Amino acid sequence: MDGVTVVAGDASAGLAESLATGLGAPLIRAGLRTFPDGEGKITFGATPESGRAVVVQSLCPPVDSNLVQALLMIAKAREFSSDVTAVIPYMGYARQDREFLPGEAVAIQTIARLFRAVDASRLIVVDIHSKTALDHFGAGARNVTAIPELARHFEEMSLKDPLVVSPDAGGAARAEGFAGLCGHDFIALEKKRDKNTGSVSVSVPVPDIIQDRDVILVDDMISTGGSIAKAAELLRGRGCRRIFAACTHALLVGDARQRIMDAGVSEIVGTNTVPGPADVVDVSGAIIKGMAHC
Repeated sequence: MDGVTVVAGDASAGLAESLATGLGAPLIRAGLRTFPDGEGKITFGATPESGRAVVVQSLCPPVDSNLVQALLMIAKAREFSSDVTAVIPYMGYARQDREFLPGEAVAIQTIARLFRAVDASRLIVVDIHSKTALDHFGAGARNVTAIPELARHFEEMSLKDPLVVSPDAGGAARAEGFAGLCGHDFIALEKKRDKNTGSVSVSVPVPDIIQDRDVILVDDMISTGGSIAKAAELLRGRGCRRIFAACTHALLVGDARQRIMDAGVSEIVGTNTVPGPADVVDVSGAIIKGMAHC
């Protein structure tokens, strides 16, 4: 793409490189120096060409540090370009999209104001947690989905009578869409919370449907892995074969990966919105398509 320069943040170096290749654009790395007190300093490795700048930085852990870096990169790119696209593959704080309890700050509302303050021309995110979160960014924000890329990955695997499963009813539409792309069956597990104790129980609506089938657990993100681990233990108890966990954002905080594998999951398949051992699927193609419609 003529007149475009891709600027890679520390948290999205691999994805930024794929984007630059797909766009046929030069790639500039934004170097990070961290001072002893934790303060970060951003320095561009080269001067962006005049034209459109595409700044790529996920807000994965450490979330606050990566957020500040993203804002500094956008502000610096704005010095060279009047057209700056902020690509934030994983948008942290998106779960804080409303005041759930009195006195809570609506964090994503403030994050949106920060992006406007550094004058990003437009924003592209991948599978943001909710439409409510996206709406805070206004008309210049676009969400793209990684579900087709994830579905294609599993279509190429040799699975036995695959069944797509959502760990809860809230993700049923996502799992149904994934299953539709692959031509597989899908179900959503039923989650119930005891009002007195707060304990959560999970059940299978149609227990016999799982027997001797490979299962793909689909979610938007995996953070601590608690929901996926509990779902996997239940499914194994119902006689399934292999279990795979698929998500867009594999945050895998702390011992989440080990916790999930110990529960019987054969493989965790995520995307390169978050760098790490599960960033198997490349979403640069989906982002490029999204940019074409901005």
